[in-house]
Amino acid sequence: GRASLSNSVLNEAYVQGCSASPPAPSDEGDHTWKYDTSLSVFVGSVVHASERCNDKPADAERKRVATDTASTLQNELGILPYLDSQALSFVTAMGDLDEITKKAAEAARKTSQQTIAASAALNAAKQAAEKRANTALLVLRDACLQRTNKEGRKSAIRIAVLLASGQLNASPSCEDKALKLVINMLYPRSEAIADAVVEAATNELKEIAKYAQDSYAMIQKANRETKEKENTSETSHRSPFAPDSDEEKEAMDRARKPILLFMALCIRRPELIKTLFELCSVDKGDVLSKTVRQQMPKLARAVGLKHGPAEIALKVADATTRQETPLLLTFLDALAPLGEKNMVSQEFIDACYEIQESKADGGRKNPRFLIPVIFAIKRVDLIPKLPGFVDADDDVFMTALKKMSERLGRQVLIFRDEPDQEEPSLKGMTHCEQLVYLHKMDFEAAGLPQRRYLDAIRMCLDNEEVFNDRVVMSALDHMSGTFLTGEDPLPLAFMRSVILVCSKHESLHGWICHTLLPRLIEGKIWQDKRQFEGWMRCAKMLETSGDTGVSSKEAIEKLPPEQLAIYQARYGGS
Repeated sequence: GRASLSNSVLNEAYVQGCSASPPAPSDEGDHTWKYDTSLSVFVGSVVHASERCNDKPADAERKRVATDTASTLQNELGILPYLDSQALSFVTAMGDLDEITKKAAEAARKTSQQTIAASAALNAAKQAAEKRANTALLVLRDACLQRTNKEGRKSAIRIAVLLASGQLNASPSCEDKALKLVINMLYPRSEAIADAVVEAATNELKEIAKYAQDSYAMIQKANRETKEKENTSETSHRSPFAPDSDEEKEAMDRARKPILLFMALCIRRPELIKTLFELCSVDKGDVLSKTVRQQMPKLARAVGLKHGPAEIALKVADATTRQETPLLLTFLDALAPLGEKNMVSQEFIDACYEIQESKADGGRKNPRFLIPVIFAIKRVDLIPKLPGFVDADDDVFMTALKKMSERLGRQVLIFRDEPDQEEPSLKGMTHCEQLVYLHKMDFEAAGLPQRRYLDAIRMCLDNEEVFNDRVVMSALDHMSGTFLTGEDPLPLAFMRSVILVCSKHESLHGWICHTLLPRLIEGKIWQDKRQFEGWMRCAKMLETSGDTGVSSKEAIEKLPPEQLAIYQARYGGS
């Protein structure tokens, strides 16, 4: 019948090619043109029949032809001498189910009696199309596993990788099945096939990296234009890995599946993470790096559970360069929660310390390597590390503060007391504690300029969403309380911060006038000339009540006569 006829034609074409005179080197491949052409025509006719059926799923004749040709395709191709890459590419076109899926979905939304019958017919046609797509995958699988033609097998594996990477014209469901075929069936089959899969996936990642570089200028322009149109408040809560424009989204969508495929290979060969980071850190490949960081939790969780978070962290860090540091940091951040009960293990914390040591540049340690575990480090150990974060970039500093309090919930508003002073156990640092310890920091001993010390505190106070009036009041209350008891002197920036708070938090004016300023008098703040100057400036700011009804006059009147005279001489009578 039809099957025997097609095989007869293809076999005859192959025999004629083999019996032809050996070609000249410049004509290599010419002797197989009959077979290759006949094969392309045959496979193309099967694919065309499938496409015609999808186009008109209610046509019984088209459905019969598509079913008949597809049902025997795997057996027919399986007995042929070889399959070239063009024929296999044609076969994968049977995986394009978008049109038939769309039609079935539209019919399912309609409710009339007539459309219910049409919907059932379309659903049956969709299932038949899916079956034909599965046949295409089986053909591809057989071609990848055949042993007689190594080059043909390599070509088939390349096409399977392209399909799994979303680079061929196929539906998402077919691409997902192709991904499972490549990872779960082909890769474990043999070392030779695994190497071919890795080679094809690496080449595809290189192509995506080139695409990202070529698209860089266009994407950057689109991102700038989108940013100019958007409201800043709308983007402030958006994920840093979310696309900033439609153009960037399109590029990230194109890069996502090749990256996910390569990540799946990284789970089986962790040394490939180095290749992933290297290729995705190329100059002007920002969209690629962003896509990898977006998908990093999937990779980190899988390799962390399989190889151990600390072990894989050290292995990957050892292989990465400075240019790949942003990806390494995202990787560490995603590895951190993989300890028992979602807590960071001490082993992983030690690994981050070790990585920080190994990545030190001229003895200067990068504090960013501790941020992934900073919420799990004991507060007593964080205090001496604060100057390192203050000395870093503003973004690093603020990210560190945010991460320190990540798991403290409602406690972020208070200053916690150690349950046992002999055995400190508190972890992380609340927002209140951050303000307190930033004020108390010995910036000179840490080698920090005073300006940077003051700027760090100002940045916190400027972030009123995080360091709100309750946090600020709690921090000032704690520092003034320890000053009153004689436990600690007032930090250098204390009164400067109080003055800043007066201008930012009107709701605290009453507390400052009736509690804080009198408490500072009780602690004899005038004994420190600089602090007393700040006290007087603050009192003068709040002396005139205006519309609030709050005034510092009562606090001013509590000054001893000598200090009251100094205030009146400096700022006038009250």
